[in-house]
Amino acid sequence: MNFIKVVILLFFMFKGSMIISQEYDPWILEIGINIVDNSGSRFEELLDIEDNWNLSKLVRASIEKRFDYDFGAVLALSLNEFSRGKKINSVINNGRADYFAIDVMMKNYTSNYWHDARHAKYDAYLIGGWGGNFFNSDINNTINLGFGLNIKIKTYTWISFQTLGKFSIDNNTPGNANHLQHSVSVVFWL
Repeated sequence: MNFIKVVILLFFMFKGSMIISQEYDPWILEIGINIVDNSGSRFEELLDIEDNWNLSKLVRASIEKRFDYDFGAVLALSLNEFSRGKKINSVINNGRADYFAIDVMMKNYTSNYWHDARHAKYDAYLIGGWGGNFFNSDINNTINLGFGLNIKIKTYTWISFQTLGKFSIDNNTPGNANHLQHSVSVVFWL
C-alpha cells in the first residue's frame, strides 16, 4: 500500500514539474513542411510557385529550448527535393537533386516586448544562425536570417509560419547559393 502512495506522489510531483517547465522554460517540438526557392531570381519572381518553389519531400522537424520567454535555441532538420523543370540559380534543373538542411539558430520573440507572453494568442519572432545545406552530397554553409509567427491553437499547441533567407558563405559548388526556405509547422510545448 505504501508503494502505491509513493508512486502516486512521484507521479504528481513529476506532472507538476512538467507544467512548471512548460510555463517558464519549455522544450518545443515542431513538425511540418518546408518549401525551398533556389531560383536565383532574388525578389523578382518571389511568388512564382510553379517555376521556382520545390514542393517534393517537404519534411521539416525542429527542437527548441526556450529561455525566459524571450529567447530560444533551435536545431532544425529539413528534407526536400528539387524537381525536374524547376529553376536552380536561374538554370532549369534537368535531373533530380536532393536537399537536406541542418540549421542551428537563435530566436528572439519580439512580440513579447508589447504583450504578455504567458497569455498571448500569437508570438512573432526573429530568427538567425548557421545552416548546413546539402544539394545531393555537396554542402553549402549559410548564414540564416528570417522571421516567423506562431498562432495559438490550444494551451500547448501552436501553428507556426516561418521564412528564412539563407545566404551562402561559400559558393563552391553548383546549386549552392542564396535561397529562401518557407515552412509551416505544428508546434508542441513538451
